[in-house]
Amino acid sequence: MSRRPLILLVAVGIGLICALGAVAVATRGPERSSPDSASALPPDMPVITPVAAPSPGDVAPPVTEADGAGTRWRNRAAVVRFAAVDDASGVAATVWRVDSGQWRIGDKVVVKAPKDHSNDGEHVVEFYSVDNALNAEAPRSVTVRIDTRPPRFTWKSVSPAVVRGVEPVQCRFTIGEPTGFVKLSYTITDQYGHVAARKHGVKRHAGPCSVKAPSRYKSGKGLTPGVYRIVFTLRDEAGNVTVSVPRSFRDQRVVKGAVWYRVNGVGRLVALTFDDGGSAPWRSILNTFRSYRMHGTFFPLGSYVAADPALARRCVREGHGIGTHGWTHALMTHQTARQIQSEWARSAAAWWKATGCSPMPYCRPPYGAVNAATIRASAAAGYCRVILWDVDPQDWSQPGAGVIVSRVLSHVRPGSIVCLHLTPQTAAALPAILRGLRARGFKCVSLPELFRAAGRR
Repeated sequence: MSRRPLILLVAVGIGLICALGAVAVATRGPERSSPDSASALPPDMPVITPVAAPSPGDVAPPVTEADGAGTRWRNRAAVVRFAAVDDASGVAATVWRVDSGQWRIGDKVVVKAPKDHSNDGEHVVEFYSVDNALNAEAPRSVTVRIDTRPPRFTWKSVSPAVVRGVEPVQCRFTIGEPTGFVKLSYTITDQYGHVAARKHGVKRHAGPCSVKAPSRYKSGKGLTPGVYRIVFTLRDEAGNVTVSVPRSFRDQRVVKGAVWYRVNGVGRLVALTFDDGGSAPWRSILNTFRSYRMHGTFFPLGSYVAADPALARRCVREGHGIGTHGWTHALMTHQTARQIQSEWARSAAAWWKATGCSPMPYCRPPYGAVNAATIRASAAAGYCRVILWDVDPQDWSQPGAGVIVSRVLSHVRPGSIVCLHLTPQTAAALPAILRGLRARGFKCVSLPELFRAAGRR
């Protein structure tokens, strides 16, 4: 045999061996597609079947991008979508797994966020793609952060509990939030639910915190004396929200006082007010107001509040205004400043104990007897609105329910303050009074509602 045929035979044999080796490499799966990826790919990866003919000589793996994981904590399910590109042979499949679980084939994965918090935490989503030449890219990963638990808020203190001037209120509390920080806001309302101040966008990290809240309106003017409640709302990065229970503080600063007989500029609103006490007529009057969906204002002596705290709580709960009429029904023009303030303080203490509310800033001296000293002493205790009246049917003299109705309806006008008493005859007259007011185009409101209608807080 000549040397040329021998050389040709050797070459053919070598080529055959190389071809068989290539087939063997190709059928071992994507983890053997390249030296770089072979060590990175796990042994439990699924079998990939090409969906198209490979491009000759293709040794480059696909490139896969994941979208939908984000970087922030979330309280809803995350849908992570995979987009793979391979310009040569085309993509055969994308493979993914969550938290080192089983590898699966697909172009998306849903990381759930059940409301029982069972899937809260950080979840690692691994993924890679294989092309039709069975080239596989090295696995990559994204992290999905699930948090369905609202922040925890624990009150420590509100200081001072009684504000004596236009000074900030220091609120101390503890925030529990595993994801780090929260954004909080607070709202300050008076005891009737009207907003006095609010602030948004305060950022605080978990742990002990404090916030200074001003005891003034947005205009800069100090709060009208009374009880105020502050509520915090917390929102974590995932959007979970916690609303704190309210905490109260009392504003009892010294203010300038004035006597009010009626309130101008309120349209056809009037205020019915009720002095002294008696549980049965008080309860009947509340029932009537509830039936007519109207409000009044109550000035019982403090002893009646202390004697029936449940009735006092109902009065506040149903949206009525409250004021103080003192404790002993003494003639205050014959009392010292200290005696006047003691009358107001004893009555206010009964309201506070029964309801957590205060009669400030409304006071009514017994008999309507006032002078400059009475006004000064009342204002120094936080009672800046000394409430008298422009309509007096003298129901205390028990003239009969019909007479009471007639006297009220014949004298009432826009902004009127009507002085009534907690007596059986007045309770019997109230339905006809409310019907008569409605027929004349009037609406009966509480004193806080009347003053707000006039643009006064």
